[in-house]
Amino acid sequence: MKATGTVAAPGVLLAGLCVTLAAQTTTTSAPPRSASRAAEEQAIRDAGAAFVRAYNAGDARAIAALFTSDAEVISEDGQVVAGRDAIAAHFASSFEAMPGQTIEIDVESIRFLGPDVAKEEGRERVHPASSSKSSGSGPVGVAVPQFGRYTVLYVRQEGRWLQSSVREHADRQITPHQQLEPLTWLLGDWVDEGGASVVFSTARWSDDGSFLLREFTIQVAGRPETKGMQRIGWDPLTKQIISWAFDSDGGHGTASWAHDGGRWIVKGSGVLHDGRTTTATQVYTVVNPHLVRWKDVDRTVGGQLEPDLPEFVLVRKPPRPR
Repeated sequence: MKATGTVAAPGVLLAGLCVTLAAQTTTTSAPPRSASRAAEEQAIRDAGAAFVRAYNAGDARAIAALFTSDAEVISEDGQVVAGRDAIAAHFASSFEAMPGQTIEIDVESIRFLGPDVAKEEGRERVHPASSSKSSGSGPVGVAVPQFGRYTVLYVRQEGRWLQSSVREHADRQITPHQQLEPLTWLLGDWVDEGGASVVFSTARWSDDGSFLLREFTIQVAGRPETKGMQRIGWDPLTKQIISWAFDSDGGHGTASWAHDGGRWIVKGSGVLHDGRTTTATQVYTVVNPHLVRWKDVDRTVGGQLEPDLPEFVLVRKPPRPR
């Protein structure tokens, strides 16, 4: 279960039947069934909140204590982790590989299947750690959240609600706009005035908000040399960010984007106006919100290896005075 740091405020679940009392009595009676169920729902929500706290603290042992001894966790791709000890080892390995990541959950429903069994469904978001939290002059990380849905089967044992089965699902309600939000640092106007050329670029959201649109101009000796445009979007088939680019010479290409710490790795291929094929890897390092380093490596043209290009330093242009 990947959970979200803030658990939604408890609602009131009217799971029992409304009972009309036919007679008045002066004896003390048990609380109405609806009030009892509301208290049990709150206990389940509290168990979910404990999971979030343990996850965000990177405490695999505390997480395992929230599961039954024979519990299972089934990932979105069908991998099964069975047993409390295996679950503890699974989360410990995850925290070691990706330290500092945090989770949020949004509980959408809790349904009681019996007096000691309940089913919870909701949405989750996992935030990788951002290197922007570290001190020094290193690059600013761009956290790419992972979205998903989950189903948890709770059972009550010795007065405690424990997770017996957790299954993760793809969240098909996440919009392309949300998938592209980690790239919002691209928005605005940028300029590089290093070397003999000047590179201008600008990025904005498409009118429908589903794509990022970039335009660029390369000037040499004050005259435009090359112009181009790029459309960046989310591919639901490959589940990754991809882009399509077209230049003023008639060339075109595609690329896939992947986040790596404070860097974005963009692997692309294309065709020049004369029919020669090209490949290249662009590396964007986000130093701060106003400065990005960009280099072009592993370049080939027509199957022949080409030298890497000098690094560009893109600086955000301040807004024009009104």
